[in-house]
This record gives sequence, C-alpha cells and structure tokens, in this order.
Amino acid sequence: MENIGYDFINGTKYPVYSPIDQIQGVPEPPAELQIPEGATVIKLPSPKRIKVPDISIRQAIESWEPVTYFSRSSISLKELSFLLWCTQGSRKVGSGQLQIRNTPSSGLRYPLETYFVAGEVDDLQTGLYRYLPRSHSIVIERLGSDIPVTMGNTSMNFALVTRAAVTFLWVGIPYRSVWALGNRGYRSVLIEAGHTCQALIMAATCVGCRVQPSDLFHDEMMLQLANLDPESQWPLYMAAVGKEERDL
Repeated sequence: MENIGYDFINGTKYPVYSPIDQIQGVPEPPAELQIPEGATVIKLPSPKRIKVPDISIRQAIESWEPVTYFSRSSISLKELSFLLWCTQGSRKVGSGQLQIRNTPSSGLRYPLETYFVAGEVDDLQTGLYRYLPRSHSIVIERLGSDIPVTMGNTSMNFALVTRAAVTFLWVGIPYRSVWALGNRGYRSVLIEAGHTCQALIMAATCVGCRVQPSDLFHDEMMLQLANLDPESQWPLYMAAVGKEERDL
C-alpha cells in the first residue's frame, strides 16, 4: 500500500508486453452503458440552437477561482445541454463504436460516463441523470427531492453541493480504454476526467456559471448513490455548478 503510486506508474508503462484484448480479437465493449429497462430518455435541445456570448479563451481561463458559495439559482435545460455537449458531446459518430467527442481521448476510447444530479434545472425533476452522448439525450436514473442532499453528504462539501444547480459526476469505465491500450488505459481514464472538467469550467463561463471541482468524496457512498459496479465503474471526479447571483 505504501508504494501504490509507484506500482501504478510502473504497472502502466509503455511498451505493453502483455496481450491486448483488441489484438486478441475480444469483442469491443460498448461505447455507452445500457439504458435501464423501462427508463425514461429525454432528448436535449440541439447545441447548435443555443446562443452564448462571445467570451475569449483567456477570459474563460482567468475567470476561474475557488468557489465557496452558490446562491439559490437555476440553469435552463438549454444551458445544461450546452454544458454536456461541450464536455462529452459526440461531434462525429462513425461505424461501430468510432466517434469523436469535444474533449480528447487516447485512442478515441472515451472511457467516461457523465452522471449529474439536477438540483435546480428548469423543466427537469430533481434527481440523478446520465448523459447519452451519441444521441445527445439524458436518461433518468433515479428521481427524488432527497438526492441533492445525499450528493451533498457524499461530496464532503454539503453547503456548496446542496445549493448547486447541477452537480456532475464522471465515472470511469476503464475496460473501454484497457481493451485497446492495455494497462496504459488506466492512466487514460484518470487523465480524461481532467480534460472533461476543464472543458466544463470554460463552457460554464459562457452561461454565467461557476464551477467547483473536487475529487474528495466518500467512494462507497458515491457507488451506492449512482448504483455503480465497483469492479468496472469507478467514480473519479465531480464538479458543482451554480451561480453566485440569486435568480430564484
């Protein structure tokens, strides 16, 4: 346990000499988790129809600072659609599992699933949802007014998360990357969570929102909240999104 960092880096070095499943002819894992039977899928507004103010890259980067307070405010469904599109939206979908999203991914494997808790999103019931990038839709995982409170307790930042309009959770599906990249794929999953969160920070600036990322949460509680398989679905990173000026 004391050498966990060294063991991880050493165990994921290139070149990879162990067999890689893609080369071995093992079937490719699906690009998205299955939609639960009977679950409700909601089509999001097209990102092409969402108008946002012109903000320079420099302004978007320099405007971020740690957030300690959110007012009671909401975001629109169009704004949520824009944030999801900028972070994990599919820009091109080819044959099979091939796709290009708006954030980089080693080998175009895209091993992340985007879950989010909608606290104050116009036209959405309070609850836990999951983004479906290939169709730019969301699926209801679970509804309930208590879910933001549960996420707040899980996050170790109750005051901020319970006042957020939406809280994102990125879940790694490591085998999507490991299938093609071998053990190096485990590194990719962690790195890509960072790419995605940075995209969220910059996109949120365009809709007047602030973002507070965090990798500090109770792992077992997060697994239960999102009903994840601890062997193959890893909660990695979360980010609370809200506004500092009241609009409710």
